[in-house]
Amino acid sequence: MLISVFKIVSQDFEGRITYLASTKVGLKNKFTNDSLNKNDKIISKNQFDKIYKNSIDLKVVLEFNSLISVYKVTNHLSIYDKEKFNLTHILSGYKAEYYVKRNILNYESYIYECELFDECFLIENKIPQWELSQESKIIGGFLCYKAIIKNTKSNKILVESWYTPKIPFQYGVMNYFGLPGVILEISIDTINIKAIKVELNPLEKIIIDEPKNIKKITHEEFEKMKKTTYSMLNKK
Repeated sequence: MLISVFKIVSQDFEGRITYLASTKVGLKNKFTNDSLNKNDKIISKNQFDKIYKNSIDLKVVLEFNSLISVYKVTNHLSIYDKEKFNLTHILSGYKAEYYVKRNILNYESYIYECELFDECFLIENKIPQWELSQESKIIGGFLCYKAIIKNTKSNKILVESWYTPKIPFQYGVMNYFGLPGVILEISIDTINIKAIKVELNPLEKIIIDEPKNIKKITHEEFEKMKKTTYSMLNKK
């Protein structure tokens, strides 16, 4: 029965979703003028103004078919723009590529990362612990439902996302996936990433080149490598 269901959903189906990533509203909400004046330890007014000015909205893309998806930033920064430090570019995924693979029983997710070390890695992601709700809204003509991730200790909402069962794959934005439909909007701290264009079965075939012969490591192993590297650099 599982194989039959898999065949039905695995019929030729592909798409491309273009999102707009923005930190403008999130930055304003988090760092109000009052909080800036009262607590210099958070961030100074001049620092905030500079970060806010340089946080330019960016387009990011999710491409997918019935078996795999890839999420990435499309318009990378020029050398001049890099000097401005665009927070939106960093928070929306930077130069990493995020893959989600689908098989008969489950989904697997990996980050293709080549920036921090002298070699590339596929870093394994775990499915987030989502809480689903019946709250709904329309995004780009698609009925979407709300799902959140909470801090287990404080019960504070860390991530708010909206997914559509009309696109019945557990693909998502960056390393956020595993919902009963593709994510069309997500808010994480100061950044909001929202679909502005959905193309299903476009005339131009979507080709996803999955990285081959790349070393796979767990997220814990990657974090350990980072700590070791930073520790060595600090000692120099």
